[in-house]
Amino acid sequence: MLSGLSFVRACVPAIVLLVTLAFVACPAFSATLCPASGANYPQFDSNPELYRGAIEKVSTFERSNQKLSGIIVPHHLLADELVALGFRAASAFTYKRIVILAPDHFRRSETLFATSAFGYETEFGPVAADDEAVARLLSGSDQIGTSCLFDREHGVRALLPFIRHYFPQARIVPVAMSIRSKRSDWDGLIDALLPIIDDDTLIVESTDYSHYLTQPEARLFDQQTLNIMAAGELDAIAALRQPEHADSVGALYVQTALQMRRFGASPLVVANESSNAFSQEPMTETTSYMVTLFGRFEEGFNSPAVDGTHVYYFAGDTNFGRAMKMALLSPEAEDRVREAILSRTQGRPVILNLEGVILPNVPEALDDLTLAMPADLTLRWLKDINVAAVSLANNHATDLGESGLEETRLALDGAGIAHFAQGEMVRLPGLDIAGLTDLDSNALHQTELIHPHLLDRLSEGDGAQVLAVMVHWGREYRPEPSPREMDLAEEMRLRGASAIIGAHPHVASEGPQALAGGEAIGVYSLGNFLFDQTARRASGQLVELRVFAQGTVFLRTIKLPNLFDLAAGGN
Repeated sequence: MLSGLSFVRACVPAIVLLVTLAFVACPAFSATLCPASGANYPQFDSNPELYRGAIEKVSTFERSNQKLSGIIVPHHLLADELVALGFRAASAFTYKRIVILAPDHFRRSETLFATSAFGYETEFGPVAADDEAVARLLSGSDQIGTSCLFDREHGVRALLPFIRHYFPQARIVPVAMSIRSKRSDWDGLIDALLPIIDDDTLIVESTDYSHYLTQPEARLFDQQTLNIMAAGELDAIAALRQPEHADSVGALYVQTALQMRRFGASPLVVANESSNAFSQEPMTETTSYMVTLFGRFEEGFNSPAVDGTHVYYFAGDTNFGRAMKMALLSPEAEDRVREAILSRTQGRPVILNLEGVILPNVPEALDDLTLAMPADLTLRWLKDINVAAVSLANNHATDLGESGLEETRLALDGAGIAHFAQGEMVRLPGLDIAGLTDLDSNALHQTELIHPHLLDRLSEGDGAQVLAVMVHWGREYRPEPSPREMDLAEEMRLRGASAIIGAHPHVASEGPQALAGGEAIGVYSLGNFLFDQTARRASGQLVELRVFAQGTVFLRTIKLPNLFDLAAGGN
């Protein structure tokens, strides 16, 4: 008898093996092959070099410096290094138990969910099941049964050598999920799993994403999935299409819900690639892969990134004049603020909303609502925190008229910092950023300035890169969009914007929000960044935007302390 992957290759046509390995019934799998009592399942494959090679490929990838509560990895060994990548990211910490959520690819389970208390032999040694946790799980629902489908279920078996390598002491609880299960069943599984999940448990979701699609189609479906994951919308996750979005929507739903309920954790997608990236010959029908980390991601998180991924941070209202200038007078204050920023951005490029005019000498007679900032302080800070571009599309960039705006542009040009005003666009590696403002200068108090001819400029680019729009809109101290902002966001989406990031209200909004079923992602308000308003009135957040090589993006928000209070000696 053939064994492991050789057995699968003999049953499934090569293109299906490499691309999908999903939802194909195979007569040879009809018999269940259980180990003898007290024995382990035999080794699944006899090619340890495949696993060693994948582990070596990711050996320099930066591990998460904060303990993860879950990961999502592929199970196609065509993308072996992505499987290794997820486990490598989690491997700075130990876990006593690993719960694996996988599809029942060959529909062999007689119940909606299956598990097993048998152990497994792997290329690197045995992996034991957590028999006590398995027994407790079985007692938690009559929809969960024991099964020997794990003898050939690559959704679990392809991962075990990596688990043995990175977590040799961990015991596993495998869970195979039937394609017949529905949302109400997934909720029941969540209730059954919760009692066995503690702080020493890593939940591993074994999922491949878009199937049977051309590369452009797959990219669109991937982006919808990425945006819905970023928003954490369980209703939207449950409505994803299987297998166009993922080969186990149920596993994605269960993972997301468990992370929210048990850990208060959020996702960070660190890789999104297509099977074409791993094949020497282009595929007409592709499979997509994602590697996702789940955690609380507190201050100081190193936010690891794969080579070839561009990571940018968007920051809100910034002005180095008025009281902000005074708050940054001491080196100690500067150090506190700088550390708070860099501990979140890791020194990666920042794009911020610069409110006011940069001048060599700021006149003392300016009123409080006319914003200007000293050139030496402003440019030094922009360089210190690695600002790559600033938006001048706001209601204070022209506080001193066109001449003041030109003075600001000249100062930024001299410092080598890109800038964009109303209707303008800048190009950064992997990302085009456009600026729009619905509000005119402080002196004029004009609103609703974003007209169709400005919106149409968003469509004038060559489309070679992802487009993000940084927009100044809304009303001060109101963290929710009005119908106008919602309509404008839709118009931007229709003109090709992948990410819509707002500023002006001085308070951080909820977010991210998936737009039009995940066609785009939006954050209504970043709130303040470096601005002289205390926490009693204002709040702020960063947006981290990852641009993957295939042209998809993943967005997450990062809470900020009040940096003005921090400069003054607060927390």
